Amino acid sequence: MPIDAGFTCPNRDGVRAFGGCTFCDEKGSGAPTIDQKLNVREQLVMGMERIVGRYKAKKFLGYFQAFTNTYAPEEVLRNLYDVCFEFEDVVGLCIGTRPDCLPDNILDLLAEYDQKTFVWTEVGLQTIHDRTLDLINRGHSAAEFFDALDRAKQRNLK
Repeated sequence: MPIDAGFTCPNRDGVRAFGGCTFCDEKGSGAPTIDQKLNVREQLVMGMERIVGRYKAKKFLGYFQAFTNTYAPEEVLRNLYDVCFEFEDVVGLCIGTRPDCLPDNILDLLAEYDQKTFVWTEVGLQTIHDRTLDLINRGHSAAEFFDALDRAKQRNLK
């Protein structure tokens, strides 16, 4: 179930670049069903109601989809991710992020959740060619992707 937790991206706020990459729209490539005006708890309630009504689903994954969902201090992330587990039918997390936004303390946080529940870390790889990464304004290198991947694998993250 897609969630917009109100994050931005270092490729939008000037830390790495401005304007976002080729793949990102004004909603951060979030699902069209996300109401950005709602908080995470409200988005979960609305999303579960919609999905139950349409698909009769019984279990859910909280999918932090829009923008870069590890681009905040650890305690902010923990508080937002924990909201998902206020709902007994939420059985895991999917975290959309970027390789340059996965410092060790955040990977450790994700590994902590992975010990308790299902965690999928989505690290967008658009290309391994730095020239193309520059052309599409990704704001990170292929080396940064492979470094983040290696550090995630060391923690057995999916």
